[in-house]
Amino acid sequence: MAIRLPPCRPPRGPRPAARLCLVLGACLAGAPAGAATRAGEGMAPPAVLQLQAAASAEVVPDRTLAVLAVVAQGSDVAALNSEVLGRLDAALQRARAVSGVQASTGGVATSPRWVDSAGSMHQQGWSVRAELTLRAADPAALGVLLGALASSGLQLQSLGTQMSAAQRERELAELSSKAIAAFRARAQAAAGDFGYSGYRLRNIELGGLQGEQPQPQPLMFGMVNAARPAPQLAVQPAARQVSVSVSGSVQLLPLGHRDPRGAAAAAR
Repeated sequence: MAIRLPPCRPPRGPRPAARLCLVLGACLAGAPAGAATRAGEGMAPPAVLQLQAAASAEVVPDRTLAVLAVVAQGSDVAALNSEVLGRLDAALQRARAVSGVQASTGGVATSPRWVDSAGSMHQQGWSVRAELTLRAADPAALGVLLGALASSGLQLQSLGTQMSAAQRERELAELSSKAIAAFRARAQAAAGDFGYSGYRLRNIELGGLQGEQPQPQPLMFGMVNAARPAPQLAVQPAARQVSVSVSGSVQLLPLGHRDPRGAAAAAR
């Protein structure tokens, strides 16, 4: 006996599985665009700036530097060396007797003297030369000493100023602090001008003290000598400009960025 089953009728409407797939497909297709739109709202692209800042000051060096020379000429080189070394030692002892003056000797040079005779060069004796270097914190005291040494036959070769180690370190520390503050202020201002919330340091380079090297002023031979006795040579140190520079790069931080190393830390 055969049993007849009723015909299968498809369910009304779409299948639940198909309907679920359609909904999931719509969500996945729309997610990237929506996420990208939300991520881009109120955020600027990252940027890196190269910056430089400097601080400078006018300072009067606290040390005066003078170089004098003992010169002798003649035909007997041994006698000339003995004379120059004797005069140099006497000047050295006299300088060391003055409070606050540091004295040191330089090299001794012996060279032939050449003269032009009828268009031909001939040697005529020898020239011996030695140098004495003086440093002092008191320009007036050094001026008195220079006048006395010039009266005894020494030639003043150059006169200038230099900074002591203590003054140099003091100026370096103060100007470094100011240059760093100027760099940070410039970075923060640039970040604001470009529409960022702040910055983060990437690399930094702090320079040394510039302009502190001694600048001796050469003088003509015989400008101060025994022919014109000078009981005191006027010495007036002039101010010079010294500076410290800072250079480096900063990463600009977008608006809404929260980073403990970022804008809040950089602004302090």
